[in-house]
Amino acid sequence: MEIIIHARHLDATEAIKNYIKKKASKLTKYSNKITKIQFTLKIEGTGNIVEAICSTTAKATLVAETTDADMYAAIDLVMDKLEKQIIKQKEKLKQPRRGKKEEVPIEEEEE
Repeated sequence: MEIIIHARHLDATEAIKNYIKKKASKLTKYSNKITKIQFTLKIEGTGNIVEAICSTTAKATLVAETTDADMYAAIDLVMDKLEKQIIKQKEKLKQPRRGKKEEVPIEEEEE
């Protein structure tokens, strides 16, 4: 799994990068099909914005974004959102497709 961290309007410290990598590595327990997660850290006004874009081998792209006064809290909230989306995506794949119609044998009438 590839983890990319972009920082806009701030310098991402090693502590923040390590925290993100530690949290992102925990997502593999929900799905091993994650290929890349891209994090964007921004500061706008008094809020810290964290955006995460998760790409999977199933050609699904999951996006989560949160705002919080604390950068670490915003990272935690984004991870929670991604976990929920991954679990929901996994459950969708487990469900049988509704479009398939089973063939019903036609009973012949006797004359």
